[in-house]
Amino acid sequence: MEVLILGGYGAMAQSTVPDLLESPGVERVGIAGRNLEKAKAFAKQFKDDRAVPMLVDARDQASLVKELKGWGAVINSAWYDLNVPITEAAIKAGIHYIDLGGLYHQCVRQLKLDKQARDAGVTAVLGIGSTPGTMNVMGMYGASKLDKIHKVLLRSSGAVVSGGEPDKFVPPYAVRTIFDEFSMDAPILRDGKIKFVPALTGLERSEFQPPVGVVEGYYTIHSELVTMPKTLGKGVKEMDFIVAFPPPFTQTIATLVRLGLASREEQVVEGQKIRPYDVTSTVIDNLPKPKEPELDLDIQRCTLIGEKDGNPVTLRYEAATWPHKRWKLGGGVVDTGVPPSIAAQWLLKGRIKEKGCIPPEIAFEPKPYFKDLNGQGRGIRVVEYAEETKALN
Repeated sequence: MEVLILGGYGAMAQSTVPDLLESPGVERVGIAGRNLEKAKAFAKQFKDDRAVPMLVDARDQASLVKELKGWGAVINSAWYDLNVPITEAAIKAGIHYIDLGGLYHQCVRQLKLDKQARDAGVTAVLGIGSTPGTMNVMGMYGASKLDKIHKVLLRSSGAVVSGGEPDKFVPPYAVRTIFDEFSMDAPILRDGKIKFVPALTGLERSEFQPPVGVVEGYYTIHSELVTMPKTLGKGVKEMDFIVAFPPPFTQTIATLVRLGLASREEQVVEGQKIRPYDVTSTVIDNLPKPKEPELDLDIQRCTLIGEKDGNPVTLRYEAATWPHKRWKLGGGVVDTGVPPSIAAQWLLKGRIKEKGCIPPEIAFEPKPYFKDLNGQGRGIRVVEYAEETKALN
């Protein structure tokens, strides 16, 4: 029960680390990254000798493999561009691997490592955060109740409920990932086949529980579409993912993308080669933070439209996460950072039997997973809406 977290002092690890430390049986948690001072400062907050700060460069394959051999599992909370080499390192080291998702294309590449992982007796759970992650498991649970599936709608939204400052620009997660979501073509399933459409198309208005209310969302690139059409099966012909951010945030990011300030293409500025993507994201990362952090309600919704016993049925599942008062973290951090902690514990306890590179909907038995999401005061609540509404955890 020893877990190393790469990017261990990053945004989502803020909930992964305390969750592991508060879970029975966890013996050591490695808080790893390229900045040892940041790792030490974060570890110090817990006043727990099991939280071990470490200097680890995930880009150095040889030293990473050597380090991983001393752990039971690794959680990759680092930049998703590193998913493939870190997965390869975990397989070489013979330890279980968990990440938060590969924004579709990295996930496709990771699945090609399936045989290597199986041969090494390694399980790599790909994309186990909130979405991808809990979203996939909700979809699989709903699919188990239907004879046929016609359409699956994956939706994500949220709202700040306390804290923050109106004049501060605060991305809900890594701004580099958000830039990619706003600029890369998005996969959608139509007539049983994946096609790609421009980001920020597919405008849709949806209504969520207060304080989110009615929101506008758009297609964006996500990893669920890599595996769910096949794993849910049952004839599903349509599936898409839409995210709805607050309008001012959407407008700001969309403007930066449109002006080329999020481009990965190199440009020469005063004789120096730079990527606007790196410059803009660094500037945003270094913006002044609010005195009181933004605490949000985060909601993931999976709607399945299909048939049961020849009758039309619509099932809707929602995972809602309010701010965690004791950790002083918003719902978006909790519902993304807690699932990898659960995954690591399931793997090290032998509760996930499948070997190879697998998605969350294959890795987890839904109802026990939903129960764990709301256990230990984690506060991630999954609800089913059908003929009657009932909590699943």
